[in-house]
Amino acid sequence: MEASMSPIRLVAMDLDGTLLDEKRRIPEPVARRIAELRGKGVIFTVATGRIYPSALPYAKQLELEAPMITCNGAMIRHPADGRIICHRTVEAKQALAVLQFLKAKNSDALRYSFHGDEVYTDTPHEYTTSYERGLGLSFTFVDDLTAHLAKEPERHPTMLVLMTDPAVTPALTQDILAHLNGTVTITNSHDYFIEILHPEASKGAALAQLAASFSIDRSEVLAIGDNRNDLTMIHWAGQGVFVANAPEVLHQAADYVTSASNSMGVLEALNYFFP
Repeated sequence: MEASMSPIRLVAMDLDGTLLDEKRRIPEPVARRIAELRGKGVIFTVATGRIYPSALPYAKQLELEAPMITCNGAMIRHPADGRIICHRTVEAKQALAVLQFLKAKNSDALRYSFHGDEVYTDTPHEYTTSYERGLGLSFTFVDDLTAHLAKEPERHPTMLVLMTDPAVTPALTQDILAHLNGTVTITNSHDYFIEILHPEASKGAALAQLAASFSIDRSEVLAIGDNRNDLTMIHWAGQGVFVANAPEVLHQAADYVTSASNSMGVLEALNYFFP
């Protein structure tokens, strides 16, 4: 295919599996190319499933000035001062309904409740430790997550995340959606994650809102991702790119699929759309 005839004015990049390499770093050639394009007036942002404090160091490293899309689109927040532009939360009663549903099913899914900059869990596990390490955060452990949420019914989670066996993820996702009758949306940043969000929260919706704030048309937007939680922004953007390590079943949704993986795929996409 040929690159878009419309000039790209806004680029949204996922972090894990996309902008970051296998060691969760931004390689210097990628950072240098982004800096070069920013110098020419192109606006860059990150669009990630991570929460704000986990994503912020990468935005700071790249000296990004545009608001960041975090929590799979549930929050848009400014990197300079932490100002929240948009925050779509899950109703506490819906989060409780999910936890009660899991208990009734005797599910062994690990459970995490994201509240703004904090993460609560009642499931200590080696995978929880790995999750903390990957996000660069320390979670708050509580005795019972259901009881913890029930104590503060007016404090609504930004996102409820379940970690489970990839073989279980598709069926459990559908079971939860059916049980809650469409009152939440669910996405998957990895095949072992089930991320439960406000019904109108998505990376695509957040990217549309961000583009509108800059008076940028969708035809002037490039979105780059690697997994199912990126699909909405890949569909919405004028040019949607999946890097090579994205599941093959997703490739057909993109306008362009890179031959390189992760951060080198981002560099390839930038060189393709900004020759």
